Amino acid sequence: MELLHIKDLKKFQGFIQDIRWDITPNIFLNPDSGSGEEVDITHGYMLYVDVVNDIPALVIMQLKRIMSKTVGYIYDIPDELLKEALQCMDKECIGGMYPLSIGLEDWLKKEFGLS
Repeated sequence: MELLHIKDLKKFQGFIQDIRWDITPNIFLNPDSGSGEEVDITHGYMLYVDVVNDIPALVIMQLKRIMSKTVGYIYDIPDELLKEALQCMDKECIGGMYPLSIGLEDWLKKEFGLS
């Protein structure tokens, strides 16, 4: 997997516009919303936190119709924000994949010029 940096990703507006802030690891693994509607997980990028080589990292997964794939890891994020995401205690944490915490999502949106 490729090691990516926030400053480099800022240059790719297509990537930023395609981030699926609405998709969490739980939704990705269980796309049935519970209301009978299925969430479309066939396009865009899902961001989540994982532990890679004993280090918390933000993971970028490209969502595709046939097979989604991890395209890179971002390590240059404040440690406290990554660790905050690892404290997840609800059903959104699944299979070692942790959703973005509110603080991490807000920080990313600010870095990407979305807020």
